[in-house]
Amino acid sequence: MEETIFVRNRLIALCQEHAHVVEDYPFDDPNWTVMRHEGNRKTFAYIYERNGETWLNVKNTPERNDYLRETIPEIMPAYHMNKTHWITLRLVSEELYPIADRIITESYRLTQTKPRKKTMVHQKEEKL
Repeated sequence: MEETIFVRNRLIALCQEHAHVVEDYPFDDPNWTVMRHEGNRKTFAYIYERNGETWLNVKNTPERNDYLRETIPEIMPAYHMNKTHWITLRLVSEELYPIADRIITESYRLTQTKPRKKTMVHQKEEKL
């Protein structure tokens, strides 16, 4: 139990290295930690315990997810999530932390608010 708490806290710390991150517990189950962007409230990581291990769900591109699932045995289609865009990493060894860090960063990037494109009306007004 202590080890899973340590692993969970370490993953939360990795998420909090990014700007404007909120740690949330929106479910009735305190076992689930949800990491969100402060501004748009989009989730970029779920951290939870399952089968005595700490698991991490993150978003990534479908192509990258396919590659990661094929090359890293501890990565699988996401538990309780869209299997195309989300993956799960089982944190079963120290060697997986660099992978966790990279996929958290990518999920954070993919879920950030995108800059708005100017509408055609505003573009025409600027030309006048």
